[in-house]
Amino acid sequence: MGFQSTVSIPMAFGVPGQLYTDAPSQAQTFTINSGDAANNIIGSTCCTITSQGFCEAGAGGTFGFAGFLVNPLSQALFGTGGVPLAPTLTVNNFDIVECLTMGVIVVSLPAAANIGDYVVYDDTTGAISTITPSTPLAVGTTFANAIVSYYTQGIAGTALAVITVNPTYIIPQAA
Repeated sequence: MGFQSTVSIPMAFGVPGQLYTDAPSQAQTFTINSGDAANNIIGSTCCTITSQGFCEAGAGGTFGFAGFLVNPLSQALFGTGGVPLAPTLTVNNFDIVECLTMGVIVVSLPAAANIGDYVVYDDTTGAISTITPSTPLAVGTTFANAIVSYYTQGIAGTALAVITVNPTYIIPQAA
């Protein structure tokens, strides 16, 4: 019997919001309270600090960048649509969440991205997306101190990527 030489189904490499490597990381806990709890999506949302111990999705907070919503395994699963064990990465308002400001994590992007693209977030919803390094920062978006650093998928809406978050990255200039 020979060694396996092909794999029929591509294997998943991570869960959005999970650490990808054991590189140094920094995260802090907050109580999340966003204008719309539907925006509180682990692995797809950035938050800002609104007051001591509180954050919200988007750039509405006046006390700085809280980070990316991460660590789905630390959340209690309440399900969606009346099904207690329905899988979800959305957390409720007033849940305790972890926000990462430095590290390497798996995220879910709304569209395909290339390695080296900048990660930005919508000022209103906190939803993350990417821009190429040559693209100016659009009005209504903020640089998330992150770049796409590893795997990317070319399927819109299901694009998992690995990003490196580092507070020392140079902020792209606005348009």
